[in-house]
Amino acid sequence: MNVRELAFHSLLAICKDEGYSNIVVSHTIQKHPMEDRDRRFYTELVYGTLRSLNYLDWIINNLSTRKLNKLDPVCLAIVRLGLYQIFGMSKVPDSAACNEAVKLARRFGNGGMAGFVNALLRNSIRQRNSLVIPSAEADLPLHLSLTYHQPKWLIKKWLTDYGTEGAEAICQYFETIPVLCLRANTTRISRDELLQRFRDRGLAARPATYAPEGIYLDDNPGIHTLKELQQGLAIIQDEPSQLVAHAVDPQPHEMIFDVCAAPGGKTTHLAELGGPSCIVYGGDIYDHKLKLIKDNAQRLGLPQVRPLLQNACTIGQSYAGRADRVLVDAPCSGLGVLRRKLDLRWRKKAADLRTLPALQMQILESASACVRPGGILVYSTCTMKDDENEKVVSHFLEKHPEFHAENIGSLCGLAKPGPYIQLLPQEDQLDGFFIARLRRDNE
Repeated sequence: MNVRELAFHSLLAICKDEGYSNIVVSHTIQKHPMEDRDRRFYTELVYGTLRSLNYLDWIINNLSTRKLNKLDPVCLAIVRLGLYQIFGMSKVPDSAACNEAVKLARRFGNGGMAGFVNALLRNSIRQRNSLVIPSAEADLPLHLSLTYHQPKWLIKKWLTDYGTEGAEAICQYFETIPVLCLRANTTRISRDELLQRFRDRGLAARPATYAPEGIYLDDNPGIHTLKELQQGLAIIQDEPSQLVAHAVDPQPHEMIFDVCAAPGGKTTHLAELGGPSCIVYGGDIYDHKLKLIKDNAQRLGLPQVRPLLQNACTIGQSYAGRADRVLVDAPCSGLGVLRRKLDLRWRKKAADLRTLPALQMQILESASACVRPGGILVYSTCTMKDDENEKVVSHFLEKHPEFHAENIGSLCGLAKPGPYIQLLPQEDQLDGFFIARLRRDNE
C-alpha cells in the first residue's frame, strides 16, 4: 500500500467515520512501518489536509457544480487530498497530485468518479491565480477563517472576545505545528538526565519553560522510535497539562481522586509527585478507558495508581469526605488545543458548547463532596471559553461558601493576576488552559 493510499484511508476514517486523527495516524504507522521520509510524507498529507479542510472545501465550492454535501465521501477524501498537494505542498508536482488522485478514484470508486476528480483538479490548476481568498476589508471573519483554517463561527467569537489583533494572534498560534512535549518520569530519571540522553543521540531537546518535568523535542524522530516511552522513563503530555498536578500539589500518605482521569496523564503525574505512599484513584465510566490508565501506570512503575470504575457525576454519593485532594479535569470544548486536535475544529459547532457548563457544574458538585474538611479541589479545562471556566467556578463558590479560591501562581511557576490561571495562546504562547484551586474550610 503506497503512502497516498494510506493517507486516503486515514482521511476517510477521520472525516467519514469520525475517528480521532491522532489515534488513526498512530495505528496506521504501527500497522504499516515506513521509512522516515515516507512517514513524514504520510503525516503531512493527513494532518495538512485536515488543517486546511475549510480552504480546500472553499476551492471545491468555487469549482464544482455539485454541492459539497452531495459528494460521495470517497470522492471528497480523494479530491481534498489532491487539492492539498496542489495548493499546500510546493514540492509535489501538480501532475503527480492529479495522476495519483485519479488512480485512487479508479481503484476505490468508478470511471465517473475518476473523470470528476481529474477534471476538478486540473481545473483548479488552471484557475489557481483566480482562486483568491476574500480580503480582510471585504469580509474579515471569512478572510481569517480561510487564511488560518478555523471555523468562521469561532473566528467571530474570538473577534468579539479579543478584538482583531488578539483574534489574529490566536489564529497564528493555532496555525503552527506543535512540538512534541514529554514529561520525565522523575521516579526513575531526572529531567536533566533525560535531556542529556536525548542530546547524546543528536536530538534537539530543551526543557519546558514552566513545567519542571517537561521536555520539548524540536526535531520529532517519531514517537514509535523513542525507547524512553516504552521504558517508562517518560510519557507524552503537553506543558499546560503538566501544570495541573502541581496545582493539586499531592503529598505523601494522602488519598487523591482524579475523577475524569483517562487516559491517565494527570493521574500518573499526581502519583509521581505524591510518592509511593500517596494513593491516587483514577476514575472513569468506561472499562476500556480504565485499561489505558492501568497500562500507563504499569509502564511508568506506579503501583499506587488505582483505576476506579465510577461516574464523575455521582462519585460524591459513594466517596463523601474520603479524599484529601480531588482533581476535576472536566470534559470541555477543547478550544484551547486546536493545534493538536485538528479534527476537533471542524466537528465542534457553536450549539454544541451550550450544554457543557451544566455538565461541568454537575461533576464539580459531585466531586466536591469527596473532599474532606481542609482538603483541596482543583478544576481544570483545556479551553479559553469563560462560560466553561471562571463562570463555572464562580457559580460553584456562590453555592458552596465552605470553599474558597487559592492563588496558585507560585505552585505552577506562573505570575498571573487573580486566583486562577487562564493561559491564552496570544499572550503565553501555550495552549489555552484554565486551572482553579479551591480549599474546603475546616469544620
